Amino acid sequence: MSALKITAEARQSTGKGVARKLREAGRIPAVLYGKGQDGVSLSLDGYELGLLLSKPGAKTSVLELEVQGGGKGETKNVLIKDVQKHPYKDVVLHMDLLEVAMDQDISVMVPIEIVGTAKGVKMDGGILEMKRRELEIVCLPDIIPDSLTVDITELEIGDNIHVEDLKVPEGVTIPHDVNFTILTIVAAAVEPEPEEEVEGEEVEEAEAPEAEPEAEPGEEE
Repeated sequence: MSALKITAEARQSTGKGVARKLREAGRIPAVLYGKGQDGVSLSLDGYELGLLLSKPGAKTSVLELEVQGGGKGETKNVLIKDVQKHPYKDVVLHMDLLEVAMDQDISVMVPIEIVGTAKGVKMDGGILEMKRRELEIVCLPDIIPDSLTVDITELEIGDNIHVEDLKVPEGVTIPHDVNFTILTIVAAAVEPEPEEEVEGEEVEEAEAPEAEPEAEPGEEE
C-alpha cells in the first residue's frame, strides 16, 4: 500500500483573524510539532484534507507531508495528532501534526473494532457495554494498526473482555498497570410487572357522619 500524502504551505502569521481568512479561502490552519522543537505554523488545502480523512486508517497512518514555501519543498513523516472540528458541522477547523522518527517507538491511541454479535445479545437479549472505545499502544510508526479487533461472537451474559485478553500484532504493546475491562455483556433491565388487584381485597372505609356541635349553655337548640 502506498503511503498517504498531503501538502502544506508554511505561514508566518497566526491568530484568530488569520485562521478565519484561511478558512474562507478554503485552507485549514495547522501546526506541526516535533520532538525538541517549537511548533511550525502551516496551512492545508481543505479539499485535499477532506479526501485524506475519508480514507480508512488515515488517522493512525504515517503520512508523507510535503511542506512548501521558502524555496524547495521538504518532506516529513508525520502522524495526525489532533483534529478540531466545528461543534455541529462536519468541518475541520484546525489540525495538529506530529513529526515522527521511523526507527523510534511512539505512543498513539487506536480505536477498538467489534466483530460479530455476542450469543448473550443475540440469544438472550443482553446488552453490549463498551467500557473503552480506544486504547493507547506503543510501536514503531510504520506498524501502527488501524484498529484493535475484538471478536465477541462467543460471549454470553456476564462475560467480559479485559485488556490482557486482546491479541495485538507483533511489535505492538499496550501499556497498562491494571487488567481493566474493555467490554462486558450484561442482562437487560427487567421492569417489574404491576401487581394485580384482587376483588374484595380492599374495603373502603365508610365515612363517619360529622358530629353536630353541642350547644353552648344559654343557646337555643
